[in-house]
Amino acid sequence: MKHLHNRNIKALAITLAILCCLSVLSIGENSVIPSVINGITNGLFTVSAQAAASADTVSYDELLEENEKLRRENAELRKQLSDYYDIKEENEKLWNYYDLKKENPSYKILPASVIMRDANDDFYSFTLNIGTSSGVEVNNPVITENGLVGWVCRADLTTCRVKTILSPETKAGAIDKQSGDSGIVSGSAVLCDQNLTSLTKIAEDNKIKEGDMVVTSGIGGIYPGDLIIGKVKEIRFDSYDISRYAVIEPYEDIKTITDAAVITDFDTKGEVKDTQ
Repeated sequence: MKHLHNRNIKALAITLAILCCLSVLSIGENSVIPSVINGITNGLFTVSAQAAASADTVSYDELLEENEKLRRENAELRKQLSDYYDIKEENEKLWNYYDLKKENPSYKILPASVIMRDANDDFYSFTLNIGTSSGVEVNNPVITENGLVGWVCRADLTTCRVKTILSPETKAGAIDKQSGDSGIVSGSAVLCDQNLTSLTKIAEDNKIKEGDMVVTSGIGGIYPGDLIIGKVKEIRFDSYDISRYAVIEPYEDIKTITDAAVITDFDTKGEVKDTQ
């Protein structure tokens, strides 16, 4: 395009030089040269104008093509940048579960973000931005880097709803790491607003103490064993049947969770352990 532009400039310069020479020769009134000059001049200006118009047309088309090419390249770069940030964010989230994954290579962990909370649910259920298209299924455990926080109660193509461990609908086999006493973790309306849950069905002669760590037992095949749940806050008596239960304080503030992860697979999934 630059080369063509230079050629047009040279053509115009030659034209002007010829016109100057012919003007000098046409000073006389009776000279026949003026008519010749007029003919030549008109022809030269016509050719020059056509050449300039042709150059402009080519330049405009080339600029349009170049502009469209740059637009496509910029769009692709923006997409790549967006993908980069998505991958970076996912990797940062996965890094929070590095130790858990390292200790349990069979775990398939999918990080996610909380996109909705159910204002009508007293037990702080929430919705994550991953669903069945990512491999999520009902009953999959849901965790944060601080431990178990709930389970998938419903899943569609791109989202899933999570019942928390503060809910009475949660039933997770659990063990006191220090004493070895076992029971069932289940929420209650009395405890949920304090971010507390309970370990029920414990033996009368249990040795559970305040401060003990409670983890999943793995019984039932829904939750993998040894997922951290929380610590024992106190031992209470149930006023209805005079049985004992332990009040458990999760290591995560269930009410303020913004990110979590779903465990979609593990090596003992679906296996019911013998408790005998």
